[in-house]
Amino acid sequence: MMPTHRFVVVATLLATFASAQAAVSPTDRAALEGSSFTHFPLGRASARVQTLHRDLPGGTVLHGHAYRRDAIAVRGTVDAFQCELEVRVSLSPLTPTTASTTFASNAGQGAVTVLPRQLLTFPATVRPALDPSPSFELQVPYQTPFVVPPGGGTVCIDVFVFGNQSAIGGNQNLSVYLDAHEHYTDGRSEQPGFRTQAGCPAPGNATPSTATLVYWRLPTAARLDVALRDGVADDGAGTARAFVLFGQQLTTMPWPTLPNCRIWSSSEVWYPLPGPLGSTGSFDGSLAGLPVLPPGFRLWCQGGSVDLQTGDLAFTDASTFVTPPPGPLPIPTVRIANSTNVGASTGAVSYAVPVMAFF
Repeated sequence: MMPTHRFVVVATLLATFASAQAAVSPTDRAALEGSSFTHFPLGRASARVQTLHRDLPGGTVLHGHAYRRDAIAVRGTVDAFQCELEVRVSLSPLTPTTASTTFASNAGQGAVTVLPRQLLTFPATVRPALDPSPSFELQVPYQTPFVVPPGGGTVCIDVFVFGNQSAIGGNQNLSVYLDAHEHYTDGRSEQPGFRTQAGCPAPGNATPSTATLVYWRLPTAARLDVALRDGVADDGAGTARAFVLFGQQLTTMPWPTLPNCRIWSSSEVWYPLPGPLGSTGSFDGSLAGLPVLPPGFRLWCQGGSVDLQTGDLAFTDASTFVTPPPGPLPIPTVRIANSTNVGASTGAVSYAVPVMAFF
């Protein structure tokens, strides 16, 4: 059991966090959902996970760091749990793009144990009403602050996971669905759609149509990847086609001839998608060559399918996303992880990093 004085320390630090301004890494994810999710480090039963951050401002005093709930992958509640952690912070001699698989090479001299080994309690999280999660709910308070040098540098956050406790027992790997983001060496930026508002079934189908939409900002253009399911089935004639629509506002307009089908987007622009749907009403493809929009626009999108011969029609659920900036180069953050052994000396290097806030 955690001693009483530690509860007092944690409560005091959490009160400090509530009024402090967070520095987020990767920086461009502060107001944008990450492109992926991760269970590193909090979801592991025994692990060592380093993250290197080149984007923390010089002079920042770190009183703790926090993770936020992924908004895309899971719609339900992720249960509360406890995790036994130790955290060390140092100034790394390496950069994110030169990170080593050897943990000792990434950690700088004079690493500070900002959080001695102890059991921390993390709350249950629910899917936010809109992406990204409005707060970094899963907080790791430091007992000893760390000051980023005025000139900045690469900060190494070294997290040791010694075990956990949850509803499924002790020391089990957990699906905690932390928001994460993947960087690419060519400057691409991936932005998944946040699915919301139900679609309607195609004629003869009881299952509402759905679509997973992923927006890619590329160096000179943009692309939308579409995976549509339970749309209007093609009977082999090739007349069942998919489409997507984009708008700047969320609406609730019923389709005139199908009152159970709603247009959730103000739909200023409609695009046909190339090729017919499959025999089960599925479509997997891309809308390429889209213009690059300035970052920061929230778009409301929706897929649909129609048989050009019979007029059968269905709309998918709605998705929304904010147009992202180009992917930062050089890559500002990296993860080095051993997911099974807290005492390991090496780990795998990845540009898929948890989105973290520093207080």
